[in-house]
Amino acid sequence: MLKASLRNGYMLLLFILFSFVLNEIVILGNDLIAESVDLMLSGRQVYFSRFMMPLFCMIVLGTAVAYLKGICGSHYSAKVQRDVRISLGKHLMRLPFAYSDEKGTGSIITRLISDMEEMRRFFSEILPGFLVNIITVTTATVYLIQMDARLIAVLFASYPIMLVVADKLSKKLAELTKKLRVHMDERTEKAYDAIQGIVVGRSYNLYEVHKQKIDMVIDKMVAQGCKSTRISSLGWVLKNVITTIPVIFCYLFALYETRLGRITVGEMLSFTVILSRILYPIGDVVFCANDIREVGVSLKRIQELYCQSEERTGGSVHRMIENNITNPAIEWKDVEFSYDDCQEHTVLNKMSFSIETGEQTAFVGGSGEGKTTIFKLLCGFYEIGGGQYRLFGNSFADWNLEAARKCFSQVSQNIFLFPGTIRQNVACGKENATEKEIVEACKNANIHDFIMELPQGYETLVGERGVLLSGGQRQRISIARAFLKNAPILLLDEPTASVDVAAEQKIQEAIDRIAIGRTVIIIAHRLSTIKNAKKIYVVSGGKIAEAGNHEELLGKRGIYAQMYAKG
Repeated sequence: MLKASLRNGYMLLLFILFSFVLNEIVILGNDLIAESVDLMLSGRQVYFSRFMMPLFCMIVLGTAVAYLKGICGSHYSAKVQRDVRISLGKHLMRLPFAYSDEKGTGSIITRLISDMEEMRRFFSEILPGFLVNIITVTTATVYLIQMDARLIAVLFASYPIMLVVADKLSKKLAELTKKLRVHMDERTEKAYDAIQGIVVGRSYNLYEVHKQKIDMVIDKMVAQGCKSTRISSLGWVLKNVITTIPVIFCYLFALYETRLGRITVGEMLSFTVILSRILYPIGDVVFCANDIREVGVSLKRIQELYCQSEERTGGSVHRMIENNITNPAIEWKDVEFSYDDCQEHTVLNKMSFSIETGEQTAFVGGSGEGKTTIFKLLCGFYEIGGGQYRLFGNSFADWNLEAARKCFSQVSQNIFLFPGTIRQNVACGKENATEKEIVEACKNANIHDFIMELPQGYETLVGERGVLLSGGQRQRISIARAFLKNAPILLLDEPTASVDVAAEQKIQEAIDRIAIGRTVIIIAHRLSTIKNAKKIYVVSGGKIAEAGNHEELLGKRGIYAQMYAKG
């Protein structure tokens, strides 16, 4: 945010300059009127033509300056918001995979919507208003000091009280706002879960359960909001009371000074006009701490996103060595990993294995043994906690991360499709893919004929997360995407587990086709699907408990044999 603000700082400087000029024009006009009043009261003849032309010029100039001030202020606000949104969007795309797991969807969405709205309010309303008030109070104060310093001394005598009150209120408001933001994160998370899990919710009649959870969070939000409103209202009342009392004393003191002849009637009139101009700005400047601290909670939450370290870009290795058959495609040695920093729950414990280029390898094991975690580490979604991971002969730490991920295509049982057309979802596999390449990929994935039967063909919308298509159709689109990417390593996370027999046959044909000439790594739940794998690794307790082909593992009569016997 600071960079965006500094980059567009020239617009803010112009805004400040025009604000200062506008206040000077008002003061000059005020002086001119005060002079004419004093001339009339002294009995001398006043020629209005002498005053009207300068006043007219001041009005025209003031109007132009006010317009330019408004333009500079709005452009500064808009450009800062644009730069922050763009840079934050890019930053979010580069955050580590673990960040979204840790913070949750609700917190991120709230920061992108609600907190960004507060940021907009800060740059478009609070900051410009604060600067205008500061300039107005400063220029008017200098003018009043030149007129009679005792007048301004009376005005500011009671404002230390206002500062103390404002400080206490703003701290309490900031505390309540912080709690409110946490409740908003929780509400968004609950609502998101209810919408994403609508099928399960309807199937198990969980409407009341979800409703009670959301209502409970909303009640907390309302309670915090009511407390915040009470404090804000109290601040508004106190501001008006504390502001009004010194003003009354100022008016009485101005009359007293006029009576003693220390200031003229015209100067008293000028003082009254200027005082009315700075009456509310003074209170706003003092109580602006409330708004700044309240909005500051949101700005800090946005800044927290910026402070998150981005995913490493990696080292100097940008491609695999062509036709490399001497080195394994993947080699792990004593790899350790835990999802928590404290290492309280170790997922992988000194795991070692190697996967030869062009061969089919499978990982099997019970639920929660870490098979899916292996895939995440292979693609660099998380960094290993210890040990060595080599990809095509090079340490994974030396790889450029984007280049390393180009080595992998993944097809899993949980397919994600972006809202959009079938063409757009397939084209995700390759940037600037041609029409011919997209069609060829879909033919290889056994989905082209189905697409052509649709009224809109490749322009058919798939709906959010692909809900307008069946599981088998979504799966084949993901395979087409993998075909288009044409990566040397194919990761398969039981892609036929959630489809019917007819769809499974078509998916299996597509997988057999895409597997030709590639290194294939399979997470298998049905052991009958991996009988032909060159190497099968049995994962247990975060380690490789057994290794071998199907026949060898059955002969060991160990974990694999027991799993196979159970079907």
